[in-house]
Order: sequence, then structure tokens, then C-alpha cells
Amino acid sequence: MAFYGSYVHALDEKGRLAVPARFRDSLLGGVVTKGPEYALVMYPPAYWEKLVAQRDYSDVAEPEYRDYLFHFFSSSQQISWDAQGRLLLAPPLREHAEFNRNAVFVGLNQAVEIYSEEHFAQRAQRLEPATWDRIRSHMSGLLAKGASGPELPA
Repeated sequence: MAFYGSYVHALDEKGRLAVPARFRDSLLGGVVTKGPEYALVMYPPAYWEKLVAQRDYSDVAEPEYRDYLFHFFSSSQQISWDAQGRLLLAPPLREHAEFNRNAVFVGLNQAVEIYSEEHFAQRAQRLEPATWDRIRSHMSGLLAKGASGPELPA
């Protein structure tokens, strides 16, 4: 399933967040982890397994790579929800995203990012029309030449 669209949902006092109904079946059993900037990223199970297969641990690897693995995996949480479709986010994930009351789920093809409303607004503002036109034009040119996006995120 390709994830797309954006959906605003409230975070309750216990730290539970309702997952958009259209995303639930595909995400159940997947993983949510800290993403770039203040985002959380939700991965469906099959995509998560691809990511894991590419991130082998080695005690002799470069320290920066081990730090990356430490951060990536230590902040990860399996996705499950209660009968009302609410995901209980671990405190470190809520703190990373700086959630106040509402969260915005953003479908990004193979994954879903989650932002606080404030951080979502900041990210959206960076893509004002002139910037979006420049990025879209650049990407359209690359795609027309046969380029494709990365097979998996770094």
C-alpha cells in the first residue's frame, strides 16, 4: 500500500495517539522510530524488515555508524493499538516529536511521518510555492532521465 495524505489526530493525556483508519491494516506489526528533525516515522512490517536487513551490527564498525544504529534501534517501538485504534507512544518518542495536543500523520509512499502541528507547519512553510516549483521541476527532470528515488532510505 502506498501511504499518502495528511491527517490530524489528538494525543490524549496518557500519550495515546489515534492512527488514521486507512493506515492501520498496513502498519500493524510494523515499527515507529525517531525520524529526521522532530518527526517520528512509522514503517509497515515488510519495509521494516528490508531496513533491518541493511543495517548490520559490527563492534568494529565506525563509531558514527554504531551511534546511528544505537539511535535508530534504541528508539524503535513495535506498532500496536488498543480497540479504539490508539497507539501508545513511549515517552522518548513523544519527547522527540515535541507533541503538545495534536499530531499530523503524513503519508510518504512506503512510510508515514508524524509531526506535532507546530513542526508540521514549519515543514510546510519551507515548501512555499516558489521552493516547491523549483524542487518539483528538478525532480521531474531527474525522473524523465530514468532516475528513481533511493530504493531504501539511508
